[in-house]
Amino acid sequence: MNPIISSIDTILVPQGAEYKAVCRGIYPFPSHLQIRQIPAGIKPLSRYLQDWGQSQNFLDKRPRGIMVMGLGGSLSPKYGVGDGVLYGECGYFKEEKVREWQHFDQELIELVLHQLGDKISWVRGISSDRLIGLGTQKYLLGKEYQVDVVDMEGIGVLEFCKHSNIPVVMVRVISDNCEQNLPDLTPAFNENGTLNNFILARQMLKNPLSSLDLIRSSLQGLKRLEQVARDLFMTVD
Repeated sequence: MNPIISSIDTILVPQGAEYKAVCRGIYPFPSHLQIRQIPAGIKPLSRYLQDWGQSQNFLDKRPRGIMVMGLGGSLSPKYGVGDGVLYGECGYFKEEKVREWQHFDQELIELVLHQLGDKISWVRGISSDRLIGLGTQKYLLGKEYQVDVVDMEGIGVLEFCKHSNIPVVMVRVISDNCEQNLPDLTPAFNENGTLNNFILARQMLKNPLSSLDLIRSSLQGLKRLEQVARDLFMTVD
Protein backbone atom coordinates (compact mmCIF):
# COMPACT_ATOMS: atom_id res chain seq x y z
CA MET A 1 0.00 0.00 0.00
CA ASN A 2 1.12 3.56 -0.72
CA PRO A 3 2.58 4.68 2.68
CA ILE A 4 1.29 8.23 2.18
CA ILE A 5 -2.28 6.94 2.01
CA SER A 6 -1.80 5.10 5.29
CA SER A 7 -0.12 8.08 7.01
CA ILE A 8 -2.29 11.01 5.87
CA ASP A 9 -6.06 11.09 6.21
CA THR A 10 -6.73 14.82 5.80
CA ILE A 11 -5.78 17.26 3.04
CA LEU A 12 -6.26 21.01 3.45
CA VAL A 13 -6.49 23.02 0.22
CA PRO A 14 -7.36 26.68 -0.44
CA GLN A 15 -10.94 26.90 -1.63
CA GLY A 16 -11.83 27.33 -5.28
CA ALA A 17 -9.65 26.30 -8.22
CA GLU A 18 -6.89 24.76 -6.08
CA TYR A 19 -9.36 22.56 -4.21
CA LYS A 20 -10.95 21.42 -7.49
CA ALA A 21 -7.55 20.59 -9.00
CA VAL A 22 -6.55 18.43 -6.03
CA CYS A 23 -9.92 16.64 -6.06
CA ARG A 24 -9.56 15.88 -9.78
CA GLY A 25 -6.08 14.49 -9.22
CA ILE A 26 -7.03 12.18 -6.37
CA TYR A 27 -10.46 11.02 -7.59
CA PRO A 28 -11.69 8.41 -6.81
CA PHE A 29 -10.73 9.20 -3.19
CA PRO A 30 -9.43 6.53 -0.83
CA SER A 31 -12.33 5.85 1.54
CA HIS A 32 -10.54 7.23 4.61
CA LEU A 33 -9.35 10.47 3.00
CA GLN A 34 -10.95 13.81 3.85
CA ILE A 35 -10.26 16.85 1.63
CA ARG A 36 -11.22 20.14 3.24
CA GLN A 37 -11.43 23.59 1.65
CA ILE A 38 -9.72 26.31 3.68
CA PRO A 39 -9.97 30.11 3.36
CA ALA A 40 -7.09 32.19 2.03
CA GLY A 41 -5.12 34.32 4.47
CA ILE A 42 -3.66 33.59 7.89
CA LYS A 43 -6.32 35.33 10.00
CA PRO A 44 -9.38 33.79 8.27
CA LEU A 45 -7.63 30.42 8.28
CA SER A 46 -6.85 30.63 12.00
CA ARG A 47 -10.53 31.28 12.75
CA TYR A 48 -11.54 28.37 10.52
CA LEU A 49 -9.07 25.99 12.17
CA GLN A 50 -10.15 27.04 15.64
CA ASP A 51 -13.78 26.26 14.79
CA TRP A 52 -12.83 22.96 13.15
CA GLY A 53 -10.69 21.94 16.12
CA GLN A 54 -13.67 22.42 18.44
CA SER A 55 -16.14 20.61 16.18
CA GLN A 56 -17.57 17.22 17.12
CA ASN A 57 -16.30 15.77 13.85
CA PHE A 58 -12.72 16.68 14.78
CA LEU A 59 -13.04 15.60 18.41
CA ASP A 60 -14.56 12.23 17.44
CA LYS A 61 -11.86 11.45 14.89
CA ARG A 62 -8.70 13.50 15.10
CA PRO A 63 -6.60 13.45 11.92
CA ARG A 64 -3.59 11.16 12.15
CA GLY A 65 -1.71 13.17 9.51
CA ILE A 66 -2.42 16.36 7.55
CA MET A 67 -1.13 17.49 4.17
CA VAL A 68 -1.51 21.07 2.95
CA MET A 69 -1.64 21.41 -0.84
CA GLY A 70 -1.99 24.42 -3.11
CA LEU A 71 -0.19 26.99 -5.23
CA GLY A 72 2.64 29.26 -4.13
CA GLY A 73 4.75 32.12 -5.42
CA SER A 74 8.44 31.74 -6.18
CA LEU A 75 10.94 33.95 -4.36
CA SER A 76 13.96 32.39 -6.06
CA PRO A 77 15.19 32.10 -9.66
CA LYS A 78 15.72 28.39 -8.95
CA TYR A 79 11.98 27.66 -9.06
CA GLY A 80 9.63 28.47 -11.91
CA VAL A 81 5.98 28.03 -12.80
CA GLY A 82 4.87 24.41 -12.54
CA ASP A 83 7.65 23.28 -10.20
CA GLY A 84 6.55 21.16 -7.26
CA VAL A 85 8.00 22.12 -3.88
CA LEU A 86 8.00 20.51 -0.45
CA TYR A 87 8.39 22.78 2.58
CA GLY A 88 10.96 21.75 5.17
CA GLU A 89 10.33 24.80 7.33
CA CYS A 90 8.17 27.89 7.22
CA GLY A 91 8.37 31.38 8.70
CA TYR A 92 5.77 34.09 9.15
CA PHE A 93 6.32 37.27 7.11
CA LYS A 94 4.58 39.97 9.11
CA GLU A 95 5.21 43.70 9.47
CA GLU A 96 8.11 43.47 6.99
CA LYS A 97 9.98 40.82 9.01
CA VAL A 98 10.16 37.03 8.94
CA ARG A 99 9.70 35.38 12.33
CA GLU A 100 8.32 32.26 14.04
CA TRP A 101 10.24 29.65 12.05
CA GLN A 102 8.72 26.20 12.43
CA HIS A 103 9.45 22.78 10.92
CA PHE A 104 7.16 20.33 9.20
CA ASP A 105 7.07 16.66 10.19
CA GLN A 106 10.27 14.93 9.08
CA GLU A 107 8.75 11.47 8.64
CA LEU A 108 6.03 12.81 6.33
CA ILE A 109 8.63 14.84 4.43
CA GLU A 110 10.63 11.67 3.80
CA LEU A 111 7.51 9.82 2.61
CA VAL A 112 6.74 12.57 0.09
CA LEU A 113 10.34 12.68 -1.14
CA HIS A 114 10.32 8.90 -1.57
CA GLN A 115 7.01 8.98 -3.45
CA LEU A 116 7.81 11.88 -5.80
CA GLY A 117 11.59 11.65 -6.15
CA ASP A 118 12.96 14.27 -8.53
CA LYS A 119 9.45 15.57 -9.27
CA ILE A 120 9.66 17.74 -6.14
CA SER A 121 12.22 19.99 -4.45
CA TRP A 122 12.78 20.63 -0.73
CA VAL A 123 12.47 24.35 0.07
CA ARG A 124 12.31 26.94 2.83
CA GLY A 125 9.12 28.96 2.65
CA ILE A 126 7.29 31.81 4.28
CA SER A 127 3.63 32.59 4.82
CA SER A 128 2.51 36.19 4.40
CA ASP A 129 -0.52 37.99 5.80
CA ARG A 130 -0.84 39.81 2.46
CA LEU A 131 -0.12 39.25 -1.22
CA ILE A 132 3.43 39.99 -2.35
CA GLY A 133 3.00 41.13 -5.92
CA LEU A 134 6.04 43.04 -7.17
CA GLY A 135 8.78 40.98 -8.75
CA THR A 136 11.51 43.16 -7.21
CA GLN A 137 9.99 42.71 -3.75
CA LYS A 138 9.71 38.95 -4.17
CA TYR A 139 13.31 38.62 -5.32
CA LEU A 140 14.71 40.82 -2.54
CA LEU A 141 12.63 39.04 0.10
CA GLY A 142 13.90 35.67 -1.05
CA LYS A 143 17.49 36.87 -1.09
CA GLU A 144 17.38 38.61 2.31
CA TYR A 145 15.86 35.68 4.21
CA GLN A 146 17.19 32.83 2.03
CA VAL A 147 13.68 31.56 1.31
CA ASP A 148 12.29 30.07 -1.88
CA VAL A 149 8.47 30.19 -1.83
CA VAL A 150 5.66 32.29 -0.34
CA ASP A 151 2.08 31.31 0.50
CA MET A 152 -0.76 32.65 2.67
CA GLU A 153 -1.73 29.63 4.76
CA GLY A 154 1.19 27.43 5.78
CA ILE A 155 2.20 28.96 9.11
CA GLY A 156 -1.42 28.98 10.29
CA VAL A 157 -1.78 25.24 9.71
CA LEU A 158 1.63 24.57 11.27
CA GLU A 159 0.68 26.37 14.47
CA PHE A 160 -2.66 24.57 14.65
CA CYS A 161 -1.05 21.15 14.14
CA LYS A 162 1.67 21.88 16.67
CA HIS A 163 -0.96 22.81 19.25
CA SER A 164 -3.03 19.72 18.36
CA ASN A 165 0.00 17.39 18.18
CA ILE A 166 -0.79 16.30 14.60
CA PRO A 167 2.01 15.65 12.07
CA VAL A 168 1.77 17.93 9.03
CA VAL A 169 3.51 18.35 5.69
CA MET A 170 3.02 20.90 2.90
CA VAL A 171 3.31 20.48 -0.87
CA ARG A 172 2.95 23.45 -3.22
CA VAL A 173 3.22 24.10 -6.95
CA ILE A 174 4.69 27.37 -8.19
CA SER A 175 2.12 29.59 -9.92
CA ASP A 176 4.19 32.77 -10.43
CA ASN A 177 7.90 33.39 -10.93
CA CYS A 178 10.02 35.55 -8.65
CA GLU A 179 10.38 38.25 -11.34
CA GLN A 180 6.69 38.19 -12.29
CA ASN A 181 4.64 41.24 -11.32
CA LEU A 182 1.12 40.46 -10.12
CA PRO A 183 -1.99 42.64 -10.17
CA ASP A 184 -2.93 44.05 -6.77
CA LEU A 185 -5.57 41.54 -5.67
CA THR A 186 -5.46 42.34 -1.95
CA PRO A 187 -8.68 44.44 -2.05
CA ALA A 188 -10.54 41.47 -3.58
CA PHE A 189 -10.20 39.33 -0.45
CA ASN A 190 -13.11 39.42 1.97
CA GLU A 191 -12.51 39.23 5.73
CA ASN A 192 -13.51 35.54 5.69
CA GLY A 193 -10.84 34.67 3.12
CA THR A 194 -13.14 34.38 0.11
CA LEU A 195 -12.73 36.37 -3.09
CA ASN A 196 -15.09 39.13 -4.19
CA ASN A 197 -15.36 38.40 -7.91
CA PHE A 198 -16.48 41.92 -8.83
CA ILE A 199 -13.51 43.56 -7.10
CA LEU A 200 -11.22 40.83 -8.45
CA ALA A 201 -12.26 41.65 -12.03
CA ARG A 202 -11.88 45.39 -11.39
CA GLN A 203 -8.37 44.98 -9.99
CA MET A 204 -7.31 42.76 -12.88
CA LEU A 205 -8.61 45.25 -15.45
CA LYS A 206 -6.39 47.91 -13.91
CA ASN A 207 -3.34 45.94 -15.03
CA PRO A 208 -4.39 43.67 -17.92
CA LEU A 209 -0.92 42.51 -18.98
CA SER A 210 0.14 41.25 -15.56
CA SER A 211 -3.35 39.80 -15.11
CA LEU A 212 -3.05 37.79 -18.33
CA ASP A 213 0.38 36.56 -17.23
CA LEU A 214 -1.09 35.49 -13.88
CA ILE A 215 -3.99 33.67 -15.54
CA ARG A 216 -1.62 31.74 -17.81
CA SER A 217 0.82 30.83 -15.06
CA SER A 218 -1.95 29.92 -12.60
CA LEU A 219 -3.56 27.57 -15.12
CA GLN A 220 -0.19 25.92 -15.67
CA GLY A 221 0.29 25.64 -11.91
CA LEU A 222 -3.19 24.16 -11.40
CA LYS A 223 -2.59 21.53 -14.07
CA ARG A 224 0.64 20.54 -12.38
CA LEU A 225 -1.01 20.57 -8.93
CA GLU A 226 -3.56 18.06 -10.20
CA GLN A 227 -0.78 15.78 -11.42
CA VAL A 228 1.17 16.07 -8.16
CA ALA A 229 -1.94 15.08 -6.21
CA ARG A 230 -2.40 12.08 -8.50
CA ASP A 231 1.23 11.02 -8.09
CA LEU A 232 1.11 11.38 -4.31
CA PHE A 233 -2.04 9.38 -3.69
CA MET A 234 -1.88 6.76 -6.43
CA THR A 235 -2.76 3.34 -5.14
CA VAL A 236 -0.17 0.60 -5.16
CA ASP A 237 -1.24 -2.94 -5.96
